[in-house]
Amino acid sequence: MKLADLSNEQVLSGLHALVGRGRVILARLLAYLGEVEERRLDLKAACSSLFDFCVHRLGMSDDEAGRRVMASRLARRFPIALGMLERGEIHLTAFLLLREHLTEANHEELLQAAAGKTKIQVQELLAERFPRPDVPSRIRALPSESTPPTAGSTPAVAAKAGLVEPLSPERYKVQFTASKELQEKLDHATNLMRHVNPNGDISVIVERALDLLIGELEKRRLGKVNRPSSTTTNRNARPGYVTREVRRQVFERDGAQCTFRDEIGRRCESRAFLELDHVKARALGGSNGATNLRIRCKAHNALAAELDFGREHIAKKIAEKRMAPRQRDYESDMALGALTSLGFKEQQARRALARVKERWADMPPPLETVLRETISLLT
Repeated sequence: MKLADLSNEQVLSGLHALVGRGRVILARLLAYLGEVEERRLDLKAACSSLFDFCVHRLGMSDDEAGRRVMASRLARRFPIALGMLERGEIHLTAFLLLREHLTEANHEELLQAAAGKTKIQVQELLAERFPRPDVPSRIRALPSESTPPTAGSTPAVAAKAGLVEPLSPERYKVQFTASKELQEKLDHATNLMRHVNPNGDISVIVERALDLLIGELEKRRLGKVNRPSSTTTNRNARPGYVTREVRRQVFERDGAQCTFRDEIGRRCESRAFLELDHVKARALGGSNGATNLRIRCKAHNALAAELDFGREHIAKKIAEKRMAPRQRDYESDMALGALTSLGFKEQQARRALARVKERWADMPPPLETVLRETISLLT
């Protein structure tokens, strides 16, 4: 059947039917994405995030993936929105416009208030209910709305991080906003390099600066050195400490890429937020040797910890780690006071506390555990 053979009524009715099915599919898609993230299926599929999963496993564009990931997470918090999206009472753009203002107390009323409204009407609704101060007067160049997002990021992230756009197979356009201080540094570097870069090409200066920065970061993060040590032991290292030599071995062996693989052998492609992960957890007696270490991205490192200790335990430890620094200092002072009251010298107690804290750097333990382990070191 050709569309040209249909009557006007058939075209319109068919179109309305397709739009209705599209709304149902969108709502179910968001629900499925939320369940995938809840079950960690994105991580198990060798992706470092749900966004990465949408792009590399589901074939979505960056913009499409970013919007749907945000909407799926929001819908898990406020499930009533799924029904409204499915029935066409609210569209995806309106739902995302509301995301910063929805709360447990107001979400039902606010979603109903936005029902049936266009994008501009929802923006006017939010401006009325949540007024913002005037923006400062200024003139500056802005990228066009058609500018594509940076690969691997959502549109919002790309706008803040700058723009990297391919121009040809070997050339890229790089655009970002610089501070006055950075502009002055570029001018100074340009003048200092005129003898080897007479045209003052900024790309030459940035590339040379990045070479130096990468060398410094590789020494710090990857343990790289100009003259690798012949020894690979770390018998004299502090508890919980991974030597630079071992770190270098692991990063070179694993290729500075997350080593997680899914059930069919696909490897996670992430090269960002890389961390050292113990094959056998340190808390379970695992060593700090290269054979017991592997490279994992932050997300897959967390997944491994959840498999070893359970999601609730890890969530609790993360919450404890995020506690206010003032609270952490308070507990440290309590531990030190308890140790000195037991007769231990303050300097010895501080050193022992530092060793225990380093051992538990990834998952800060309760105060009782700190005291017990510190006392065992002191006695």
